[in-house]
Amino acid sequence: MHIEIERKYDVDDTVGVPDLVGVAGIARVSEPETATLTAVYYDTDRLDLAGQRIVLRRRVGGADEGWHIKLPGDEGRLELHWPLGDETPIPEAVLDLVLVHVRDHRLSPVARLTTTRTTYCLFDGDDLDVAEVADDLVSAVDESTGLLRVWREWEVELTDNAPGSPKKRQALLDAIEKRLAEVGAHPSKSISKLAHALGRQKLGELPPRWSLTSKSTAGEVLRAAIGELTDRLKTADPLVRQDEAEAVHAMRSSVRRLRSVLATFRPIFASSAAAHLETELAALGVVLGDARDPQVMHDRARNLVRSQSNKKMHEAVLARVVSSKSAEYHTALDYLHVVMSGSRYFGLLDDLESFVAGVKFKPIGDRPAAKVLAAGLRHDYRRVTRRMAKVNGAANAAEWQERIHAVRKAARRLRFAVEAVSSGDTAIFGDKARRLAQAAERVQDSLGEYRDSILLQGLLVASSDLAFSEGENTFGYGRLHALEQQRADYAIEDYSRARGEFRAARKWLPSR
Repeated sequence: MHIEIERKYDVDDTVGVPDLVGVAGIARVSEPETATLTAVYYDTDRLDLAGQRIVLRRRVGGADEGWHIKLPGDEGRLELHWPLGDETPIPEAVLDLVLVHVRDHRLSPVARLTTTRTTYCLFDGDDLDVAEVADDLVSAVDESTGLLRVWREWEVELTDNAPGSPKKRQALLDAIEKRLAEVGAHPSKSISKLAHALGRQKLGELPPRWSLTSKSTAGEVLRAAIGELTDRLKTADPLVRQDEAEAVHAMRSSVRRLRSVLATFRPIFASSAAAHLETELAALGVVLGDARDPQVMHDRARNLVRSQSNKKMHEAVLARVVSSKSAEYHTALDYLHVVMSGSRYFGLLDDLESFVAGVKFKPIGDRPAAKVLAAGLRHDYRRVTRRMAKVNGAANAAEWQERIHAVRKAARRLRFAVEAVSSGDTAIFGDKARRLAQAAERVQDSLGEYRDSILLQGLLVASSDLAFSEGENTFGYGRLHALEQQRADYAIEDYSRARGEFRAARKWLPSR
């Protein structure tokens, strides 16, 4: 992994790289080294990766030969690198990072480049290499047209020893650029070698940030909110495929937030597309939950045992419970990966993007956002309070738990809907709305703690029964079960306080 910060310059064949000693503290320049690099660039027929300014290539030659992916970043580009391997098939670890963009479209070579590169390393006064100048003669074939393009360019790339601050890095690059300009170099018209090979100045335009004001309509705000949450879902995709920590949780949260926005503001959407998205997101959420829930129980059981002074007594409990949940998680994760490589999931991503691009609203969607969206939040607030009122009317313990869980889900939906329109680029409402979201979150968290405790109690009972049948001592299970009962009682006490705070939060509801 490497942050690539570089600048490219067009230059004619008669110019040599100038002496850069003395420029911005450059103390010496290495002797030139020449190498031949051959690279194959991959994309779909529709150039889906190029459209996201993503480069996927396999390059032979040079110090960093191998598979490369380049991703756009705030400063420079993030470059990821894998060992060379074979040209086909593309390694699964590489595909995992781009499948969310490629989906079910085939990747194939779009350009083949041969570069004769002469490299000069620039060293500072401490004899640290801070930058590298590459003099490249490039020969590229566009695979779609067979057209051959030949050009010469210079690249100036900073190394890991470059100045630590963006301002100082900019100053170093500016000083080198000024010296190169003196001999006729000028900034390249193409953003990358792939763009040049395909006869383009740019690979693609990143979508602009949403530009909303106090006068924005409800439709404009919802479009932006759904767009941001869709981007968040897509960001989590490759992390889930690589089994990164908390990735499943992040993706599940994005799915729930999307569903909350679609449900809370359902009366504003004009077409059936929103209802279709709710259904598909719910189905994906079930599969994500099957993978996430074992993680929660795994971590809760482990932390419970670690909190005990006599850990040895509970080792058998931990081994049985944690190992079972670890196995359950990996089984569910394998299935999740199958789902995420299927046409239904790819279709959901397509539908979300299409929805953001062309969502239709009822006439109310053209009205000022604050007034229209406040109605949805008020409806959801009343929905939570109605469910709270029904809890005490439960006929038995099972029904009580079911109604408590319904309160939690309603509070979560309200929280996510409020946060979608009171934070980031879609912050139509301010601090009061955020305090409402915090009150809903406290209800959600206390009841989430209660539910997790009840589930772990059930798991401990089931594990104890199995251990007893196999002749094991089950005292430890009983001890931990009692502790979890206590934690469940504390959670309900927390809920009682959170419920009072939530009812008082009516004053923070956005006005009509």
